[in-house]
Amino acid sequence: MTKLFKLLIFPVLLVLVITGCVKDKYEPKVTNDQCDTTFYYREIKPIIVGNCAISGCHDGHQLTPNYNNYIELKAVIEDDGHGQSELLYRLDLPLNDPKHMPVNAKLTNDEQDKIEQWIDNGYVGC
Repeated sequence: MTKLFKLLIFPVLLVLVITGCVKDKYEPKVTNDQCDTTFYYREIKPIIVGNCAISGCHDGHQLTPNYNNYIELKAVIEDDGHGQSELLYRLDLPLNDPKHMPVNAKLTNDEQDKIEQWIDNGYVGC
């Protein structure tokens, strides 16, 4: 019986050692309610706050959407039914058009490109 025990213990221990040495890679589970807001907070929000959510415009003190609130900003980003967001439509208008935003100003090409990229990538912001 001791010989049988020795014959069984070695393979069992060997299997335990081998399976114990497996290095599993940890990958956190990502659910649909999670999002990465880094790009929004680092790149987009400063553009919006500096050009749109200013006193007298979209700062929450007027009847216009409050762009300090992501939900209200998201409403003008989503498709207007004509294949384009209201925000991009107004940014693209000529400066002399009364509907152009921001009023009496134009975003830099870099700022507008960042906003377009952000919208194209699903305008993550939460």
